Amino acid sequence: MFCERLDKLLRNRVAPQASPTIVAFDVIHLGNVNDSFGRHVGDLLLQRVAERLKHQLEDDERIGYLGGGTFVLVLSQLESSAENVTTLLESTVFHEVFHIEGRALRASFKSGIARYPVDGQDGNTLAQRAEAALKQAKESGEQYLHYQIQMHSDIAERLSLEHKLRAALDEQQFLLHYQPQIHIATGRIESVEALLRWHDPQQGLQHPALFLPVLESSGMIVAVGEWVLRKAAEDCRRWRAAGLGPVRVAVNVSAQQIRRRNFAEYVHAAAANCGAGGYGLDLEITETGLLHDVEGANRKLRELRAAGMRIAIDDFGTGYSSLGLLSKLPVDVLKIDRSFISGLPSDRASVTLVSSIIGLASAFNLAVVAEGVETTGQLALLGKLKCKYSQGYLHSRPVPAAELERALAAQAPRLRRSPSTETG
Repeated sequence: MFCERLDKLLRNRVAPQASPTIVAFDVIHLGNVNDSFGRHVGDLLLQRVAERLKHQLEDDERIGYLGGGTFVLVLSQLESSAENVTTLLESTVFHEVFHIEGRALRASFKSGIARYPVDGQDGNTLAQRAEAALKQAKESGEQYLHYQIQMHSDIAERLSLEHKLRAALDEQQFLLHYQPQIHIATGRIESVEALLRWHDPQQGLQHPALFLPVLESSGMIVAVGEWVLRKAAEDCRRWRAAGLGPVRVAVNVSAQQIRRRNFAEYVHAAAANCGAGGYGLDLEITETGLLHDVEGANRKLRELRAAGMRIAIDDFGTGYSSLGLLSKLPVDVLKIDRSFISGLPSDRASVTLVSSIIGLASAFNLAVVAEGVETTGQLALLGKLKCKYSQGYLHSRPVPAAELERALAAQAPRLRRSPSTETG
């Protein structure tokens, strides 16, 4: 919408607006406002910023909002030196504190600048390049930067991916694949890990390593993470209704999600009617993701655990405070990182590390999942070391829900033949 208006302004331009400048600016630390006071306070802050912009420019056509706390505006040639841009925003929009629900909030900004026609000759190109300059300013620590051609390759590519991912959530292009976690003693699937995939309409199925960093850096991981929780719980309820299982579904949650004030509330809502009878959700959290606010995470996770969810520490042993976390958090499961499993069974140091982690888990009465199991030799040693669960390509790659359902259905007859019902 903004780009269409900008194209119209460019077509109808007259002096002294013959060479307008496009400015993209971010309200920085907006995430801290959301985490501290709630998303609605952050939304109100953005509304106040928009109101001050409209009052200053006296023209709504020159203002746009790109989402995520990023505004874009068109300035005339006379207004558009870098110093004028900074002075304009500082003196008119961000000079005074914002009074919101009895709180006095001080806000600041970083900006990126693109000029017509040097940096682009249409609205979409100019907006993208101003946003690319903004991204570079945020990463470099500068308050503002002009667009430069060398920024284009990496930043513009990442910016394009970010726009695609925003569309992916709206257009339901994300999907879940599931990787079984096998009970080593019985060989049955007792739980599965939900793993995010993206079906790009142009390039097909995309591995998360290609897009997760952008989800995290852009803050979209919160909205996508909520979708993952809802979808995983929906599948779990469907399997329970169909008599497939029982099976638990493990979902990865990010530090950004946990820091949200309403984290426990939306997990409760997503997991409604999902538990009981061996079914339910497990939350997988990395050690490093918990270090920002151990006490806050502890409170929220205890609440969720009391509702029947299990808490797993993912990639255990790769963080910095493993023992401290085990004593402070309501943990049920440790997942041994694949980097330790890869050396089994021949590497003595790997054997010692894995054996120590399993012993530690036993002392805390925790279950252990070994990640990245690829050989029968690794599996045999893990069984001897009393590891309870195995996950890896030896058993199955991550598969679509329909394929997992066939595997669950195939093991159902075996589950019905319990020792108490068999004769001879």
